[in-house]
Amino acid sequence: MIVLSISIREAKSNEIKKNISTVRKMTKGMGFDENMGNVNWKMVRIISSIGYRFMPKEKGVRFKKIILGKRKALLSEYGDTDDRNIILYIHGGGFVSGSGTSSKGYSSMLAKYSGNKVISLDYSLSPEHKYPDALMDCCIVFREIRKRYPTSKIALVGESAGGNLCLALALKVKDKSNISAVIVHSPFVDFSGSLDRSKHEIDDFTVKEGCLIPLCDIYVGKRNLKNPFISPLFGDFRGFPPTFITCDYNETLYADSSAIYKKCEEAGVDAEMVVMKGTFHAFATIGTGTSETKQLLKENIDFINKHL
Repeated sequence: MIVLSISIREAKSNEIKKNISTVRKMTKGMGFDENMGNVNWKMVRIISSIGYRFMPKEKGVRFKKIILGKRKALLSEYGDTDDRNIILYIHGGGFVSGSGTSSKGYSSMLAKYSGNKVISLDYSLSPEHKYPDALMDCCIVFREIRKRYPTSKIALVGESAGGNLCLALALKVKDKSNISAVIVHSPFVDFSGSLDRSKHEIDDFTVKEGCLIPLCDIYVGKRNLKNPFISPLFGDFRGFPPTFITCDYNETLYADSSAIYKKCEEAGVDAEMVVMKGTFHAFATIGTGTSETKQLLKENIDFINKHL
C-alpha cells in the first residue's frame, strides 16, 4: 500500500526566531540573488568555513576524513556502529559552496540519532566545475560505498543543491533497490523555468528568486535544461525510493518541493512532506537546535530506519 502524507505546521518557538536572526546575519551579502554570478566564491567559501566551525556538534560523535574513489569525504559515527546501514549526506550551498567538513553539525546529528554511519562527501563546486562534475563525484562515492559495504543499505540525505544531487543520483542509479530512502530539504529541481513560482507568495531572505538565472549559467552552462539529472523535475520516478520532503511555505523553492511530491504521488512512490510556516530555506538542518526541527529530525530518522 502506498503511503502519502502532507503536514503543514507553524513554527512558533523562540529558538526558531533566534535562528532566523542568526541566519539573516550569516547570509547577508552572500549573493544568492540575481548578482551571484559576480561573487568571488572562493572568498565566500573561506569566510563561511570559519563560521561553520562554530556550529554546534553532537557530543560523542567521532569524525574521520576518508577517501572514496579519490574523492574526499567525512565519516561520522556515534557509539558502536556496523556496516548494515549507511547514510550518504550530500551538503547544500548553491552548488558553489559548502563541504563535508563544514557540514559536521548536521552530520553529527544524523549519526547520533540514527545510530548509522554517515558519509558526507566533498563534491566539485561551481563555477570552477560545471555539470556533470558534482553529480559524477556523488556517483563515484556511491559506487565506492557499494563496493566497500556490499550488503549495506543506503539512505540519501541532502538540502538545497544537495537535495538536487540526491534526487539526480537516485534517478541515475539503475537498480533503485540500492537506495532505501531519500530525504530532501528544500531541493532545487528545475533549471528550465517550467515551474510557475508566481502562484505562491515568496518571502525568502536566503535564496532569492533572482538567483535562478545566474545559477543556471554557473552550474549548468549550455546544456539541456530538461535533462532529469540536471532538473529532476523531468525524471521518471517509477520505482523511486521512499521519499521525505521538507520546505518552508514561503521560500523560493516551495514550488520545487511540491512538484517532487506530486511526481512521487503520480508514480506510486511512498512520500511524506512537511511544510513549515515561519522558518527559512533548508531550516531542517538545524536539527536539534529548535523544538520544531528536533521533531523533524526524529521523523526523518524514523523514516530512514523504517525503510533501512
